[in-house]
Amino acid sequence: MFLNHDAAFADITPIAAARISATLTAHTMLETDAGWRTVDALKAGDAVATLDGGFAEITAITKPDHGAPLVHIPGGVLSTCSDVSLPADAHIALHAPAGWSDAPVVSAPVKALSGWRGVRPSLFHGPDLAELHFADEEMIYAQSGLLIHAAPSTGDTFFPRLDYGNARAMLAASAGKFGQPDTVAA
Repeated sequence: MFLNHDAAFADITPIAAARISATLTAHTMLETDAGWRTVDALKAGDAVATLDGGFAEITAITKPDHGAPLVHIPGGVLSTCSDVSLPADAHIALHAPAGWSDAPVVSAPVKALSGWRGVRPSLFHGPDLAELHFADEEMIYAQSGLLIHAAPSTGDTFFPRLDYGNARAMLAASAGKFGQPDTVAA
């Protein structure tokens, strides 16, 4: 009762809030409430279309401190209207085969799609990247029908986030190549 508690909480360090963002190339087209616009034409406060049917406000736009290798996605693949390049570590939405996940879509690293339907790594690093920040986790529409996952870099997310190996296994399963007997070994 007579103890001095004046400094009991003096050493508390606030926990930094998780950054929810997606890194895109400057020429990627996003659906906004004012129509389709390139990332380099956007500013904080603009809203982009999301999977849930609404629009999410961009809270900030920053330039990453380093370039990143790019992955080229040809037009027509993943419901894109034209070719698009994304950073290799970007995550996109994929529809999972039946029984793979309870979520409507899963989040997979775009680099795991290399070799699938013409998706390939690019020889260039992204010099013109922009990181879009959001208040909440989002799946944002790009290039007509491609869904890009804006999520915290660590921790749990609403959409199951697959690593490289599990994304490759899911692609094999959806192509009917998973679980077949090895005829060479037999």
